[in-house]
Amino acid sequence: MSYITFSTSSYPEAERLEASLDIYAAMANIDVSLPRGRAPDIETRIRLLPGVSIALIQCSPIIVNRRSRQLQDGNDDFALLLNPAGNAPWRSQLAGVGEVECGPGAGCFSFNDRPGTIEFHGNRTYMLNICFSRALLGPLVGDLERASKTPHLSRETFAHLARCAIDLVKEPDTDSTEILADTNRLLDLAALSVGAPRDIEITARHRGLKQARLRAVKADLRISAWHGDTSLSWLAKRHGVSPGYIRAMFEQEGQSFTDYVLGLRLERVFQCLSSAAHAHKKVADIVYDAGFNNPSWFYRAFRRRFGLTPGEVRELGSTQQPAGEPV
Repeated sequence: MSYITFSTSSYPEAERLEASLDIYAAMANIDVSLPRGRAPDIETRIRLLPGVSIALIQCSPIIVNRRSRQLQDGNDDFALLLNPAGNAPWRSQLAGVGEVECGPGAGCFSFNDRPGTIEFHGNRTYMLNICFSRALLGPLVGDLERASKTPHLSRETFAHLARCAIDLVKEPDTDSTEILADTNRLLDLAALSVGAPRDIEITARHRGLKQARLRAVKADLRISAWHGDTSLSWLAKRHGVSPGYIRAMFEQEGQSFTDYVLGLRLERVFQCLSSAAHAHKKVADIVYDAGFNNPSWFYRAFRRRFGLTPGEVRELGSTQQPAGEPV
């Protein structure tokens, strides 16, 4: 499971184009050209997995070509091309598919066994390129090559697909078990994004999409759980699902939504009480800032969770500070 990074900033300006040509010819068998007199500015992170490759690219204006002579490498992967960030679109032109322009939040699929061109015109344009072997994705999606098939990816799954792929490329050292789980989730989301047959869709929604949504909801709560206006209704609207759907996701994991939020808030109070950075704050203020508005109920819940009172946690935290550190 290789992890590769490439940055033109590692090379003198005069050598950046040649370095880009060499690296992309070796990795993807493509040509890179750019406006005359301008050195490329490219940052790339790549994760290579069995049957899947993921590349997150940030670049200045360039044109990428895969021509007939380069198709002889035998690469017939399906490629999902996403524009995950920024404000600049890119445009692809692929034989049998036509021209597709994708702004941020949009994507399309492509075929590596056809000639094509991708044009990046913005000063900082992003692309997330997810390639699947036909043996891996093909059985899940039916006939992607039929003429009536739209090349655009589903908006419903876009954010989850992008987040899952970015999670796989952002860190070089990731637990192999976690990578396998994320790869399976990525495959389900890819199938839904291009339009899977009904039986595959049902399984992928229950498995990959549900898990991706649950992860997104939990990530949101880790940021917003202590805000007073965080509610189940607000969260459901933000993620485009019903409150009952979110409740069911947590219950199927053996935990209620309310208990999960309570756990986050209690952990936040515990961490603040244990930290010298919050030693000047009153316990009541820390409790309120964590989203609690009923002190009596909070104290009972805190003691059940940790077997200690807030005052005892603060006292233990102060005795564990290194010598010389203010408490």
